[in-house]
Amino acid sequence: MDMAGPVSRPLRARFLVALLLLSGLAACGSEGSGVPQPPTATLLNAAGSESGTCAGASAASGASGAPASAAAGAVGRRGPAPRQPFFTDPASQAADAAASDPAHANLIEPLVRTPTAFPVGDWLPDVTAAVRQRSEAAAAAGATAVFMIYAIPHRDAGAGFSAGGAPNAASYRAFTRQVAAGIGPNNAVVVLEPDSLGQIDSLSPALQEERYQLLNDAVDVYAGLGGTSVYLDGANCGWTEPAAIAERLRRAGVAHARGFAVNVSNYYRTEDEVARGTVISGLTGNSHFVVDTSRNGRGPAEGIENAWCNPPGRGLGPAPTTATGNPLADAFLWIKTPGASDGECGRGNPQAGAWWPEQAAELVRNAA
Repeated sequence: MDMAGPVSRPLRARFLVALLLLSGLAACGSEGSGVPQPPTATLLNAAGSESGTCAGASAASGASGAPASAAAGAVGRRGPAPRQPFFTDPASQAADAAASDPAHANLIEPLVRTPTAFPVGDWLPDVTAAVRQRSEAAAAAGATAVFMIYAIPHRDAGAGFSAGGAPNAASYRAFTRQVAAGIGPNNAVVVLEPDSLGQIDSLSPALQEERYQLLNDAVDVYAGLGGTSVYLDGANCGWTEPAAIAERLRRAGVAHARGFAVNVSNYYRTEDEVARGTVISGLTGNSHFVVDTSRNGRGPAEGIENAWCNPPGRGLGPAPTTATGNPLADAFLWIKTPGASDGECGRGNPQAGAWWPEQAAELVRNAA
């Protein structure tokens, strides 16, 4: 739903929270159908959906039909609030692209200098070494490293652009401990397995149970590091009702995490995601959340097929910050790498995760 007139964004966000709580209507981006949207299928492009619709939020009741007040409650929250500054990786994808193409460097300079999450998955030959390099460099700079963990077994339901992940549960448990060894005692943010809860209903009951167990284990390992803030998958404004994702978050161990992450690799406006996150928080014991603002400066695209996948005309969103104006929203972060393709998208785009110079430049030109 778009509100006409000179309405401030904070006021609009408060209105959206009230709308979600009181009416259960969709309230993100544009008028919603209340129909949950399909998942993404792209490497490093988690938590996607068609644009222009927002899954209806029956915030007055949990997935089991219990009142929200009963579903929510005191939790054993672990992990510190993220602390600025966030680490800017000198070997990021954008930095490498600028170094290899000086003519392009000026166009993407904002991408080079802005802290962006380091994606950690099964493609890394030495997971611990890669994570430790960023963790220790961040600590030396007095900064907080941000990691996006993406290696859950049956990733992307085993069928999309991002299919893959650890081959089995034992391998994933070992992977979790390799990542944790790299982070160590340093300050870090872990965005844990985007898509893992949004897509979980596509798995068999046995695999769903396995996934919940693996996420609980990972939450406990990362939160146990002391300096790490862990956020589970909270999907996005156009995909998965707040009541449904809240139930999944509870089963995945959100009570032992700092909270959840929303809008990862998607385009919904910050105020809309904050509104939805606030509702989910109320259903999960006031858990905190972070918002991916890497590419949401122009909001979601409309009128194209697969609007979650490399939609044209998008722009960078707010730079990473802990000054969110909402006590439950711990930070706005760039979790998805701006300039990395979402996938082929049925339009002949670069493969998922590949650097796309034209898209990178467009995001900068259209920055909010």
